[in-house]
Amino acid sequence: MARYDAAGTGANSAAVGPKDGVQLRWESNPDASVRGPAAPILCGDTLFCTGRASLVAVDCETGHVRFERDGYSYLSGPTRAEAGAYQTDALAVRGHEGIHGLSAGGGYTLAGYTVGLERWHAPGREPLVRTSANPTPPSPVAADGVVYAVIPETNRVVALDANSGRVRWEYAIGDEQASQPNRPVIRDETVYVTSWPDYVAALDARTGDPLWTDRLKPQQPADDQDYREVRPPTATAAGLIVPSRRAVSCLNPGTGELRWEYVHGGSVTDGSVAVAEGVVFVTDGTESLHAIDLETGEGIWTTEYQHDVRPIVADGIVYLGYFWLTELVAIDAETGDRRWSHEVGHGLSQPIVGDELLYVVANDRIVALEEGA
Repeated sequence: MARYDAAGTGANSAAVGPKDGVQLRWESNPDASVRGPAAPILCGDTLFCTGRASLVAVDCETGHVRFERDGYSYLSGPTRAEAGAYQTDALAVRGHEGIHGLSAGGGYTLAGYTVGLERWHAPGREPLVRTSANPTPPSPVAADGVVYAVIPETNRVVALDANSGRVRWEYAIGDEQASQPNRPVIRDETVYVTSWPDYVAALDARTGDPLWTDRLKPQQPADDQDYREVRPPTATAAGLIVPSRRAVSCLNPGTGELRWEYVHGGSVTDGSVAVAEGVVFVTDGTESLHAIDLETGEGIWTTEYQHDVRPIVADGIVYLGYFWLTELVAIDAETGDRRWSHEVGHGLSQPIVGDELLYVVANDRIVALEEGA
């Protein structure tokens, strides 16, 4: 799923990507329009990505398009969820008014029409009017056959059965008139969610009952509103990591109490952190990528990178891609040194890492990169 796992770490400890150089392995050009900033996902040997109204499945080794299916209006990347009632898993995708549950098998085409792709839509019926926009975060999150998602244009988080779309529970966070919540994360049967400007909540994953709710209490003056604008959290054993506009906070996952705070002084309006091998990686939106010790909150290094992104980490390398630029960048996770950069094209998605390959969607192309000159 987006950010690799339900905890939102953005780190795949089992994957290896290009380290010292990069070259093209393959490029796929499906008929459907696909582009970032939503990332593709890798399930077994199949790469899935969504277009504005389509689902595309590609062989991860060759780039061969396995199927393209027309669907409804898809406004996020897909998330794989276990669906025991079917022979294939479900793919949960955010839509205009709710969440679509799709067949990972793709259904089939009959007389030019797609049949069997869409299994359910929740909550409620599909909207009558279709919309057209690039798929963007937040994608749903899935764990143990349950889909956790933000209902678009609301302050509600829901838990949906992956087989049927049945609503298991629903929780409203923050001001109903405020921006919608950020992508939730799950760890140890607890759902954590944040919402503008500074709301943080921990919910029982089975029932949706609040375990604790709080408002982020930074060490800066409480009336510094810009300081407190929270971004999507990341759940770790050491604490709940909550980035905000000018800082990163670590909260006790059981109580919400502040454990440490790292002030980078930037201006973050997008993106999230990645956590790997006891290090938090975050961009400050103005000039730098920061590496922070997960246990202490002390800075380890900073390196030049100006944009709000969602870092991805695998085997000691931090990968960065920004939708409005054409360049992918690889940073050494231990030193902060730049290992390589590579021109891919406009409309970059967040990259993902598989078995020695780096995958990215860009400008109606799906690209696989491997180690090279």
